[in-house]
Amino acid sequence: MFYGHLLSFKQPDMRILIFLLALLQFSLAEAQNTFEKQGGNFSLGMRSTVSAFSHGEKNVGYGAGGQFRIQLTDRINTEWFLDVLSTNIENKAQRMDYHVGWSVMYYLIDPRAFTRKVTPYVVAGHCFDFTKISINGNNGDAQSRFSSAVQAGVGFHYNITPKLDLSPQVQYMLHLGKDLHAHVTDEGVELEEHARAGWEGHLLFNLSMNYKFAQLWKPGKKS
Repeated sequence: MFYGHLLSFKQPDMRILIFLLALLQFSLAEAQNTFEKQGGNFSLGMRSTVSAFSHGEKNVGYGAGGQFRIQLTDRINTEWFLDVLSTNIENKAQRMDYHVGWSVMYYLIDPRAFTRKVTPYVVAGHCFDFTKISINGNNGDAQSRFSSAVQAGVGFHYNITPKLDLSPQVQYMLHLGKDLHAHVTDEGVELEEHARAGWEGHLLFNLSMNYKFAQLWKPGKKS
């Protein structure tokens, strides 16, 4: 299903492809200028997201967003993100999720200034989210709610160059406040707000591309 959505874009914007190729060429040219220490690195990136188990295994959400990273030390990075996801609930309702949050990434091995091709990490963080579910039809009901959530998971950087990476990541997001659900029955769709925190959440798959544009501060040299 996910690949079907990707293939639905029959005429991709060539300007995006040209931009990515130019970014790769520039990154390769600058690869020899990597920093001795990684603290202070500032990255910008874009991401695509798939959300599973939002309303049962048949209803999968798809979305996109952006992020920036500020690296604190060689082994600790931070990620600040915005995601927008849309879920079609059995062609009877539409769910929109907006996530704004942050995460802390801990590298399981020394990145060696990201000269390694693969750098695995664990990640955990917090976000605020807004959810709106609309029942299809001219007179369809709609409900929305604000909440917050925590998320944790694993991922890795595939370092195309020391400055440019492709990062797959999987996290489980657990709601801390009210959660909004659509229950599909033979009679239609019922919207229900769960007033307590529970183990119900979303399994999120992210794929992002990120580029290190600058170093915000100069850490001391490695001993």
